[in-house]
Amino acid sequence: MNKIKFHFFYLMVLIFSSVNIFSAYARTDAAIDSRLALLKPIKIAFILAKTGIAARTVLPFLNMAKLAVEEINKQGGLSGQPVEYIILDNKSTPIGSSMAAEEAVRLQVTAVIGAIWSSHSLAIAPILQKAKIPMITPSSTNPRVTLAGNYIFRVCFIDSFQGKIMAIFARTEFDARTSVVLKILNEEYSLTLAEFFIRHFEKNGGKVIGEKSYKVKDIDFVEILKDVKHLNPEIVYIPGYSRDSGLLIRQADLMGIHTVFLGGDGWNDQIYVYGGKTVEGNFYSSQWHPDISSPGSIYLNKIYMLKYGTKIPVSNAALIYDSVMLLADAAKRAGTSDPGKIRKALAETKEFEGITGSITFDENGDPINKAGIIMKLGQNAPIFFKTVKP
Repeated sequence: MNKIKFHFFYLMVLIFSSVNIFSAYARTDAAIDSRLALLKPIKIAFILAKTGIAARTVLPFLNMAKLAVEEINKQGGLSGQPVEYIILDNKSTPIGSSMAAEEAVRLQVTAVIGAIWSSHSLAIAPILQKAKIPMITPSSTNPRVTLAGNYIFRVCFIDSFQGKIMAIFARTEFDARTSVVLKILNEEYSLTLAEFFIRHFEKNGGKVIGEKSYKVKDIDFVEILKDVKHLNPEIVYIPGYSRDSGLLIRQADLMGIHTVFLGGDGWNDQIYVYGGKTVEGNFYSSQWHPDISSPGSIYLNKIYMLKYGTKIPVSNAALIYDSVMLLADAAKRAGTSDPGKIRKALAETKEFEGITGSITFDENGDPINKAGIIMKLGQNAPIFFKTVKP
């Protein structure tokens, strides 16, 4: 009987010990899993053009995005987790942009940065809104982009602002009374800018004496330039991109058209590649320029030079740096990587000091009172001309 009691007691000790050992292992595994969860990367998708007509212009944005992510990871990532940098090629088309957005949803990313062109952002915004994934576009200025819903934000000013400031600039700087507008037929960005320029140019006493359209891939502008030469306007407004606008100005020069050309923030340093010296002396609106002597600008110029060995080649690329840092700030304030809570923190953003200016969002996810600048195309490079506030 004593032997039976002993064996029973020994068996119970073994069982109790096993349970304790199992519990200890379970607690250890839970701790390991917890630490692994902290190291699990947060996926941030960048929907940008790696191929197609927009790719050359977008390359500096890609470089800047990579630099921003590296900066975030040096600072400990988002909510203690490293950021995984995912590039999704939109192939320079709205359809490609939609496919990239659907891939971002499939990958269950925490947020999306992009796109650059307004027509691309207009394609991805409804998809990301439906999936409840926060989206920050660095430079899509079409007012309709953020109207897709409360998950959509931007860090740039909008077309109603830059169309207005360039119309007023044409009237006050050059005392221009007549203008012709050359717009891209299949680009929302260009059509919207044209609309606001025309509205404010005529509101301020000018007259638009002609409107001509072309397609974004066009390279021959002789026919529409014949009409421009006949109309002989004091100002020609081209709300296009560097490639088409540069080619247009070069061909205008060859045809003896030497009026002043004005553009929007679709113009940048790349315009010299297509227009050469013929673009010198013309003006465009922009979001930022490396020559602005603020502490943030000085810092960004420094780290970009250290990484890539060159100056920032496209000034608006600073907007994508601000987009990433704004997202990081929102995640920090939210205290989590949950997309819904990050969206809420983004919407509550007040006076975030970005490289390109202070950002406070309105009810549509647009920055309030974001200033713009006017650039002059000098010899071989754009020159900062003046700052314009709303």
